[in-house]
Amino acid sequence: MGKFKSLASETVIYGGGTILVRLLNWLLMPYYIRTMDLFQYGLVTNIYSYIAIFLVILTYGFETTFFRFAKKDDFKTVFTTAFISICSSSILFLLLLYPISDNIANSNYTDLIKVAALLVAIDAVSALIFAKLRFDNRSIKFALLKLINVLVIIGLNIFFLRICPIIVENYSADSILYKFVHIVYSPGREAYFVLISNLLASIVVLLFLVKTAISSIGKFDFTLLIRMYKYSLPILIVGITGMINQNIDKILLPKLIGGDEGIKQLAIYGANFKIGVLMAMFTQSFRMAFEPFFFKHHRESNDNSIYNNILTYFTIFGFFIFLGVCYFLDVINLFLTSDYLEGNVIIPIVLLAQLLSGVYFTLSVWYKVSDNTKYGAVMGIVGCIVTVLLNFVLVPMFGYIGAAISSLVGYAIMVLQSIYYSNKIYPIYYNWKKISSYGLLTISLYLITYIFNTFFSNTFDTLLNYIFRYSLSIGLLIVFLLIVYKNEFKNLKKAI
Repeated sequence: MGKFKSLASETVIYGGGTILVRLLNWLLMPYYIRTMDLFQYGLVTNIYSYIAIFLVILTYGFETTFFRFAKKDDFKTVFTTAFISICSSSILFLLLLYPISDNIANSNYTDLIKVAALLVAIDAVSALIFAKLRFDNRSIKFALLKLINVLVIIGLNIFFLRICPIIVENYSADSILYKFVHIVYSPGREAYFVLISNLLASIVVLLFLVKTAISSIGKFDFTLLIRMYKYSLPILIVGITGMINQNIDKILLPKLIGGDEGIKQLAIYGANFKIGVLMAMFTQSFRMAFEPFFFKHHRESNDNSIYNNILTYFTIFGFFIFLGVCYFLDVINLFLTSDYLEGNVIIPIVLLAQLLSGVYFTLSVWYKVSDNTKYGAVMGIVGCIVTVLLNFVLVPMFGYIGAAISSLVGYAIMVLQSIYYSNKIYPIYYNWKKISSYGLLTISLYLITYIFNTFFSNTFDTLLNYIFRYSLSIGLLIVFLLIVYKNEFKNLKKAI
């Protein structure tokens, strides 16, 4: 099996599992907006933004570092050294945070902070064990455990947000069910129970992972740990800046708008941002397969031409997803309620930002395999500064639209930096002319439907309008696929 085909098959396995898991998790969004008010959902969006950033801090680049050192040093020693380090730092994090949690927020949110912190600590430990599964190419077990996690989350969310309120409202205070529910549930704290559901699911998954961790335990090597820290520090900076780029808008938005209205606007932004995560499902599954792949490929061969094909086909699939989501947004909007539809304007921007995030990750191969991770840190810091500054400038002017634009520009700056530094330090050929032509084709096809929807949709009655709109959308998608097939079929056969 060719290397490109191997990567494609791994992406399909990771993708199938990841997309299914992310899709099920994504379906919680329409459930949340129907079982809690704007303020509570805004809190959920805000808290998970902090969780994402702190999870990167507590794993401090050791997933990538594990892949890098496991190829050179004794596997069990590398895993054990990394595992003990992450467990120790996670415990230290909890010991430092819990005593001061009352001072971080008012009493209404102290429990949220404590649950979120414990969730981050557990997921940090699990992340390294999941990295081992990826290293061992155990993609099916990886996907199954991710599926178990989200199924437990869904089940507990249904229990806390739907079943418990029904019992509280309809059962007498003397009934056994009411007494049980009264112990574990209290109304008006939906955001808290969303976090509790996630925490319990993470504990369940960690229990499944314990055997995998124990079977890989070897000796702890302090000298190796120092080497791993030196390698991972720039990756940590890359990870933090990347998470800031993805989540700072959801942290700053309520602060820049202010009051309860800021949280409510964040809820609208967060729900529509979730639709853009349909692109992230694809990019995440690709990333899961690509990182172990390029380290193995680099060890076995100095041929970098394969990365051109990988980036080209990655962007083609990304452009197709962009068109599919934008063309059939009316169908996707069935998952939203009327309170959230006004935020649809950010979806094309979010889709492009997520795609650029994937492009940047694909380009990152040059500094990872050449041990020039410091450049990843520099690029991440610059992108992060741009994103944060633009949020402060654009959010007060344009609200959540400004937040979406800030993220897009931040990723664009990071991509341009990576191209520039790669050409100077570790050149890898990419056919940017071809990729740009597909980008222009995608934007052109999108604008055709946008112009129709804007200027001509009222020309026909409702039924004819829908018939014409979806006929046009499907026709343009077919045009895109035919052009891709004509230009890429022979190249794809050679790559496989």
